[in-house]
Amino acid sequence: MALKLIPYHKMNVLIIEDLAEMRSSMKSMLSAIGVQHTESVNNGEDALKKLRNNTYDLVFSDYELGRGKDGQQILEEVRFNNLVKPSSVFIMVTAAQTQDMVMGALEFEPDGYIAKPVTLELLKTRLVRIIRTKDIYKDINVALDDENIEDALNSCNRLAMERPKFALPAYRIKGKILIKEGRFEEAKDIYETVLGIKRVAWAILGMAKVHFFCKEYEQAQNLLESLAKTKAKYVEAQDWLAKSLEEQGKYKAAQKVLMEAIAQSPKSVRRQQALARVAEKNGDIEIMWKSCRKAVALGQNSCFKTPEVFIGLAKSLQPKIKNGSMRDKKLCTVEALNLIESARTDFELTTILSLKCSLVEAETLINSGKEEEGKLAYRVADTVMEMTANLSLDDRLDIFNTKLQFETEDNAMTYGKQVLTDIAGNKRLQVKYFQIIEVFLNNRPDERLALVKERGEDLLLREDVEDALDLYLRACTFKDADEDIYLGVLKSIIGRFKKGRPDRHLTQKCDELFKKLESLPESDPRHPTLEQLKFQWEEITGDA
Repeated sequence: MALKLIPYHKMNVLIIEDLAEMRSSMKSMLSAIGVQHTESVNNGEDALKKLRNNTYDLVFSDYELGRGKDGQQILEEVRFNNLVKPSSVFIMVTAAQTQDMVMGALEFEPDGYIAKPVTLELLKTRLVRIIRTKDIYKDINVALDDENIEDALNSCNRLAMERPKFALPAYRIKGKILIKEGRFEEAKDIYETVLGIKRVAWAILGMAKVHFFCKEYEQAQNLLESLAKTKAKYVEAQDWLAKSLEEQGKYKAAQKVLMEAIAQSPKSVRRQQALARVAEKNGDIEIMWKSCRKAVALGQNSCFKTPEVFIGLAKSLQPKIKNGSMRDKKLCTVEALNLIESARTDFELTTILSLKCSLVEAETLINSGKEEEGKLAYRVADTVMEMTANLSLDDRLDIFNTKLQFETEDNAMTYGKQVLTDIAGNKRLQVKYFQIIEVFLNNRPDERLALVKERGEDLLLREDVEDALDLYLRACTFKDADEDIYLGVLKSIIGRFKKGRPDRHLTQKCDELFKKLESLPESDPRHPTLEQLKFQWEEITGDA
C-alpha cells in the first residue's frame, strides 16, 4: 500500500537560525517541498516568545545561535514548559559534533537531527524519515495534545499489540506518562514487564525514578549505579543518582556524580544549580562559586533563573573578599553587593530569602572592612529573623555563623549550642557546625587545635572514620599541627582500611606520617600508641 503523502502545505513551521543566509535558504527549500506557512527568528529569546504564543507543527532550531541561548537551552525550556505539542516535530540543525552538543541535546530528546550543510535532497530525505517515525505514535501524541491521559495509555497498549516491533517504545512512552501522573505502581508494573523481556537502559532508569518517588532512595541508587556501569551514556541517570544520594545525605558522592554529569553536558542550568546546592552542603566553596557563576550566566533570561543562585554566588565570594588581594577584595565586594541587589530587584523574595540576602550583605560589608555598614545591615537581618519561622537547620547554621561576627561570643554560642542540640544525629550538619567554630577560632590557634582534637577523638570513638579523617587531614594543614593530629590521621586511615576502603593516596600519607613520627621518644606517653598503629599497619599492608 502506498504511503500517504506528508501534508507539508498544512504545516506551520518555525525556523530558529541566527544566520540570515541560512534562514533564507531553509525557507526556500521548505517552500520547494510544499510548506506555505513559515516564520523565522534569529535568537533564542524571540524563539521562546513565538513558541509561547503560537502552535507549530514543525520547528527547526540551529544548535549554535551566537550570543544568548543555544539550541540545547531552547529545547530544555521547551520540554520543561511544554511549549511544543507532543504531536509536533522538533529538529536540531547543527554543524557541531562536539560531546557537549551531542550529550546536551540528546538528553532533551529532539525528534531528529539534520547536519549542515543542508541541501534540498538531504532535507527531504531526513524530514520523511523523521515525520514517518513520529507518525507511528500519532494516536498517542494526539491524545496527549488533548490532555486525554487514558486515551494516550490505551493507544500505547494498542500500538504494542498491533505492531510488536514498536512494543518497547510504546511501553517507554506509557511508563513516562504514568510517572508524570504519579501512578507509580502502574509504572512499576510496566518496567518490571520490560525488564523481564530485556534489560534496557531506559527501563532501569524508569524503575529507579519509581523507587525515588516512592522514597526508596537506596533501591534507586543501586539501579542507577548499575546503569552507570553499562555503556549507556545517560546523563539524566546521573542527575537522578545525585538526587537519590542527596536524599540519603550522601552529599560528597552526589557532588562527584554531578561533576561527572557536567563534564559530559555542561549547559544545563538546573544541573549547575544542583551542583551549587550540593557543594554548599559539602562546604566546598570553590566548586559552589564556579557552579553558581555558571548557573547565573546560563540562566540569564531563562525560566530557570532563581534568586537562590544569585545569593549563593554572593555567599561563595566571601573567602575572596575576606582573604583575597586588595584588587580581588574590591572587585568581589562590588560583585557580591550587585548580586544581592539583583536578587532583591529581579525576584519577589520570600521572607527566608530576604533574610539570606541581608545576612550575606552584612557578611560582605564586614569582610570588606566596612564595619559600621555591616552592623547596620545585620540589624536589618536581625529584624527579619524575629519575623521568620520554619528556618531550616542549614539556614540556622548560617545565622549562627553571622552571629559570631556581629554579636557577643556568649550570645552567639548560646544560639549555636541550641542549633547543635536540634541537629541531633545529623552528621553533615554536625560537621558544618564544627567547621564554623574552627573558622571562628582561626586567630586563636590553641583553642582551635584543642577543639579539633576533642572532636576527632569523639568521631573515632563512634567509629566515624570518614569524618574523623576529613577533620584530621584538614588539621594537618594548620601551622601548629602536632603529633596528636598525625596520630589521629593514622588512626582514621587504618580504621578506614579495616572497613574495607583502601586508597593508594592514603597509603602514601601513612608512610609519610610514620616517617614524621620516627623522632617521637620512647619516653613520650604516646609512643605505645604509635607502636600499636605501626603493628596494625604492617598487618594491613602485609609488610610484617
